[in-house]
Amino acid sequence: MPLLFWFVDLQTDIDLMSPRSCLQIAPTVEALVTCLDKFTVPHAYYDAMTHELAQPVGTQREDWKAVVQALLDVNGSCPGTLVPLSLQGLYTVEPFQGFCVLYETASRCGTYLKGWGFFIVPSSQRDISRNVHISAPHPGYDLGTVEQAAAVFEATGSRSLLVPGRTRTAFLSTSDCIVPTSPKQDYYKTDPAHNVKEPFFDASIAISNWQHRQPGGCPSSSCAFLQFHGKGSRTCHSDDIFLSSGLGNSSTSRSWYTDAIDRPIKRLQANLQLAFPSSWEISLPSDSNCPLTATKNVAGRYLNGIPISHVCSKATNSRLASGEFIHAEQATLPRDRKYYEAWTKAVKDTFEARCDSEKSENGAKMIIDPETGLCVGAVNGAVVVGSEGVSTIGEMGRMGNPLTLNQRSLWYMLLSFLNVP
Repeated sequence: MPLLFWFVDLQTDIDLMSPRSCLQIAPTVEALVTCLDKFTVPHAYYDAMTHELAQPVGTQREDWKAVVQALLDVNGSCPGTLVPLSLQGLYTVEPFQGFCVLYETASRCGTYLKGWGFFIVPSSQRDISRNVHISAPHPGYDLGTVEQAAAVFEATGSRSLLVPGRTRTAFLSTSDCIVPTSPKQDYYKTDPAHNVKEPFFDASIAISNWQHRQPGGCPSSSCAFLQFHGKGSRTCHSDDIFLSSGLGNSSTSRSWYTDAIDRPIKRLQANLQLAFPSSWEISLPSDSNCPLTATKNVAGRYLNGIPISHVCSKATNSRLASGEFIHAEQATLPRDRKYYEAWTKAVKDTFEARCDSEKSENGAKMIIDPETGLCVGAVNGAVVVGSEGVSTIGEMGRMGNPLTLNQRSLWYMLLSFLNVP
């Protein structure tokens, strides 16, 4: 314990009960999201009044979408001025090891005051290799998916990472958007996958709209919206990973998964099957009767062509489905840290890298590193040595400042002190 106090004493400007401290002491992106997730609004936290007080008011909902979109355009800096007036004092944008982080600064007794979530993008367009937008909609519930999403986001050079700041059961009042149709279903007002009033949905729409305004939109070869989920051992127990694009198990839906059209989800299934043990079941709705098909996922419905005004009441169909949405339900083991590399390889192999045409700070042309599958700077085919001393193409990539073994030990002691598992 004296060693911990020594470490804390060195960080004189850090409030250990504030989300801001996470950006000051986290050694990696994965550690950062673990720390930010510590403040997630927990199970049964709200009643009707406190939930209403935590919702966006006035221009906050539109301003929340605006700052998310603005962050997707950053290139070289992470200006706090991006945060609109209505969000100031609640949210800020700060740099973190080559990324820009939009996060909530306000908390009470270790819990976010609002719980709208956090959003992370690379601070330079040159560091983006794929227009893949990754999210983990159920923090505090689908355990391990927040860290998994962050690890895959960083390792694949993806464009964005979105995580809510409330667990899906934070308010145990039934959603008035997606209403349960059986006693076995539980869709709550704080479930961002099943309620359009959750700020996660607003952010998802903002990201989609931004992507579709770009030249070429969202080409299936290099673009998708990937949600990481977790399932219990008794649900679809024969499936280790169950992928869907928001279509169900009907004959026409099954045909959508098996036709001759190249779709991201088909490639991802094939690449996951190569990356994971051959004995694992990695299925699509055409292979399995698992009911976790995400047909009621409101962001998925929107991505599949359903207007916002109808996503609460209307499912998509095989004619409308774009294929941009990928919903990954996982058993416990695929979420384990030892399989991050397998997930990373599968995502890299599914979505081709496309490098920014702008040259690097050293005047180098951006090329695809054949070893990492990421965009790196090179002059006449030779990789430029950066400030970290990188000299080989395989070592190149988006790099933070590595910590010493002693610093890492102190970090994990601090997480233990904060009761972060």
